[in-house]
Amino acid sequence: MSLPKVLFAGAAIRLVVPTLFPQITDVLSTTAEVSTPVDSFRSLKEAFYYLDHGIDVYDGAMVHHPPLFVALMATLRDLLPYSEFLFSLLYTITDVGIAFKLTQLNTWYNEYHSQKSGRKLAGVSASLVAAFYLFNPLLILTNWLHSTAVFTYFLIVELLVQAVVDKNIHRGAIALGVASYLSFNPIYLLAPYLGLAYAVAPQRQWKDQIVKTLVIFFFAVTSLLLISLALYPLADFLKSCYWSVILFEKITPNLGLWWYIFTEMFEFFTLLYKGIFNLYNFVFVVPFTLRFFEYANDKKAGDSFFAFALCFLWISFSKSYPIIGDLGFSISLLPIFRNTVIPHAKFLPITSLMLITCLLLSPYSTIAGLYWATEIATFSTV
Repeated sequence: MSLPKVLFAGAAIRLVVPTLFPQITDVLSTTAEVSTPVDSFRSLKEAFYYLDHGIDVYDGAMVHHPPLFVALMATLRDLLPYSEFLFSLLYTITDVGIAFKLTQLNTWYNEYHSQKSGRKLAGVSASLVAAFYLFNPLLILTNWLHSTAVFTYFLIVELLVQAVVDKNIHRGAIALGVASYLSFNPIYLLAPYLGLAYAVAPQRQWKDQIVKTLVIFFFAVTSLLLISLALYPLADFLKSCYWSVILFEKITPNLGLWWYIFTEMFEFFTLLYKGIFNLYNFVFVVPFTLRFFEYANDKKAGDSFFAFALCFLWISFSKSYPIIGDLGFSISLLPIFRNTVIPHAKFLPITSLMLITCLLLSPYSTIAGLYWATEIATFSTV
């Protein structure tokens, strides 16, 4: 199947189903594997309700989306009719854009490593790379849910395209800043992004590729926060959008281990373990970046792009509010590494079958452990 046909089929799946069955978004919003309080579309609709009734958006700690995003989506809803269809169309276009950009990254990656290794690497086709993303059931569910994580995925892919395809690391830094503003956790990707930008640069100049990129990143984040403060003078959104993620104030069931531990934890130890878990979230990011960095004296031994993907997977695994879309996005990157990383993977069929089995049993474990109370609670978190 050609790339345009794959993109069209993926778009049709994402657009037609929510249009014919609009209740699917609300149903998925109550599913712990797919939705969390910090990225739920239900939380965004709550913000719309508050705005319509003149209530403080961040009163009650129900809304965890930053002010600029809420204002933009509310404006989109008010300006155009048929807002439910419009939102489905917006999420569909975003996902198709991600798939297309992944094909660009696949082309660049194989060309780049062909030059490094001195031999031609025949990567997977662009249509297969797009299909891995568009037909991934984990990502389809995330899209039907209208999770705001979709926009974070788009910004992450965009910053990679800017850095390695368009060779504009500064625009990539801005994209990373916007992603960090939307969901906080992407800020931990700054180290692998700097390593990637420096490694693939035609001429390595640390003042331009490291220092200037850092300045632009922090300028982007600071500008967004200042504009948010101008739009919403109270600083309550900082606590609701970011501090609540750091302190894990919404103890609700999800794919992660945080929620279960803190339901069983003695209150005396809570603050200590919150600090440990936050440290655990990013403590491996710099080691991963350095281990796979492409040093000037031995560029063939490293792979900074793989380091970035590995860091994203680790952050998705260890963050306080993970969803299955994070895993799906990481899986969608695998075809890119067909000729470099995949050949060194051991027991790949067994690992794949175990992953599929765990995903299939996950809903049952949640229902049996949390609602029926018929299984050991610790098993439901594995």
